[in-house]
Amino acid sequence: MKTTKAILLCVLFATSFACHAFFKVDFSLEDDFSDSSVRRGISATREKCNLIPEKAVWSRVGLEIAECIKFWSSGLTHNTGRAIVFFHGDVIPIRPSYSKMTGDRLNKISIGWSQKLRAPFIYMGRPGTLGSSGSHSRRRLLEEGQIISAALDGLKIKYGINEFVVAGQSGGGHLTASLLTLRNDIVCAVPTSAPSSPRIRFLKMGRTIDTTNLPSYEPFENFTNPVHKDLRVVVLGDPMDSNVFWESQTALVEPLKKRGIPHLILEGQGSDPSRHELSNSSRDIAGMCFHNKSFEEMKSHELKLRG
Repeated sequence: MKTTKAILLCVLFATSFACHAFFKVDFSLEDDFSDSSVRRGISATREKCNLIPEKAVWSRVGLEIAECIKFWSSGLTHNTGRAIVFFHGDVIPIRPSYSKMTGDRLNKISIGWSQKLRAPFIYMGRPGTLGSSGSHSRRRLLEEGQIISAALDGLKIKYGINEFVVAGQSGGGHLTASLLTLRNDIVCAVPTSAPSSPRIRFLKMGRTIDTTNLPSYEPFENFTNPVHKDLRVVVLGDPMDSNVFWESQTALVEPLKKRGIPHLILEGQGSDPSRHELSNSSRDIAGMCFHNKSFEEMKSHELKLRG
């Protein structure tokens, strides 16, 4: 009965986001960067996901949640040891650059960064983006972190990974901070331009709930789990960022101090008009983390942190 009512509502209001989300796109073995897949979400089966093991991993959380997460990588072996994982920012509102993205380009990006950083490198999709199944409308929920954490578990087994260096831009930075609350194998994290407290961000925007209209996950309030004995965290951002306010980014520092976890605040210069975009700098610092560079060396690199 509820399903029938939902269909009728979608017929009546066919342009609504909720309606698009109700009818999910089928998971494609090919690369899917369509607007419709982002707006409506993607539905996958384990059987179909397992047909492309070189670029997708089945991620199960409990009994009710399971998604197929796509990734592009370079430098991985069956005994990788340590690897860098990068998470992109939100793709809503959908920009023309996203729709023009291709899997071949992401593969080249992964190869290029692996070579530049001299490290195994993974560019990972988020639920409902880059062809991964799930719903991007549910970003910044605990659920998103749990799905990606389960995907990382799958990559650990597949490629013999013992430690992760994780980095992410904007919404991917929130995901990076969330993973810190869920895992103990992260040796270094670089949340970049990250709403580590979505609440601080949406309150400063004059809202009473996140822009997703869902109750967002607050990483800085839930950072009580066991962590890697050598964990270091680099909070990277632009204090002039008008998209994710500096207070929202640096909220993570408080629990890091309380737990005595080594951390560093780095100030870069966002390359876009809102001073928000620092993806390249995020990956550069992740590379320094991978090679155990000191905070002093990272700090000396600060003036070069742009875009």
